Amino acid sequence: MTLILTNEEIENVFTLDECFDVLEPALLDLGNGQAVNMPRQDLLVPGPFEGSYHGLKTSCAALPAAGVTTLRLTSDVLTWPIVNGRQRRVKVPLAQGNKYVGLVFVFSIATGELLAIFPDGFMQAIRVGVTNALSAKYLARKNSSVMALYGSGWQARPALLAMSKVLPIEEVRVFSPSQENREKFVDELRAKTGAKLRAVSSPEEAARGADVVSLTTNALEPFFPAAWIANGMHITTIRPSEMMLDALVRCDLIAVSTREAAKLFTLPGEERKVPEFGRGDYGRAELENTAADWRNKPELSELMAGKVAGRGNDGQVTCMLNHLGLGLQFSASAARILQLARELKLGRVLPTEWFCQVEHS
Repeated sequence: MTLILTNEEIENVFTLDECFDVLEPALLDLGNGQAVNMPRQDLLVPGPFEGSYHGLKTSCAALPAAGVTTLRLTSDVLTWPIVNGRQRRVKVPLAQGNKYVGLVFVFSIATGELLAIFPDGFMQAIRVGVTNALSAKYLARKNSSVMALYGSGWQARPALLAMSKVLPIEEVRVFSPSQENREKFVDELRAKTGAKLRAVSSPEEAARGADVVSLTTNALEPFFPAAWIANGMHITTIRPSEMMLDALVRCDLIAVSTREAAKLFTLPGEERKVPEFGRGDYGRAELENTAADWRNKPELSELMAGKVAGRGNDGQVTCMLNHLGLGLQFSASAARILQLARELKLGRVLPTEWFCQVEHS
């Protein structure tokens, strides 16, 4: 049978600890050549209203240790509005009930059968937070206790909670452009961590004296400069466009999620109209052939596997440029979720034969 779950069911069984338990060994497998990750591919065509695009995004990976190959697919209506004077990437929920569409298909390596179909939403946020926290485990100073958090959206929560699992975080300063949003975030998260949380009114104030910095924004224009960086700092990102060039050059060691940018496919000539062309997920032209060029940086999985050296001393500035998500993160997460759901008899099932055929495709 093919299992179907909801985000709510996944959230009830797939905790941060569960994500750490499966993601770390999966990344080690990748670094040791025992797993395969296929770079993300995006298919964009003009969308339903002016300046919008429909994007079909795919990420594939195989995790032999878990016996699965997965396909993560999202179907989005994308826009790039100006918010508080800066351009951002914003998805518009136009599916039934003003919702988004994101799915993970789980296939058996042994039989090729479709084992499960899961929504990607909860997995998406938690796997990013855990990946960045793992970068801190391997790169940050072990006594890092002050955290600067930029952003108060859905990526910020797992970023804070995951980082608190690997470092002795005692103080967290939260900045986002909206005072209401950052104060609401602090109020909601204060009871979920033993650290002292406070909202700050300027981005510079958040960074001042911080040991670790987590950027969790949807900014398309770089905003974090070298002037905010202190010796010994570890910085994590969720987008390639959050840190300014001088900040990336300031880093002594940069690890990347992958050395490849997302691949864009669109109508002839249309790529020049996509605001992220040449920046954002599809690369940053100004980084090419500089000390910040991610094409020649070590991948986090390689660093974790000991293939490249990590932090050399406490004064070095390290960075996790998490510029592109990995399909492998969904493979590791989905395999464990499938196991837990079967044990607890969660979800709904469909006949697997519906997804099989006599014809050879």
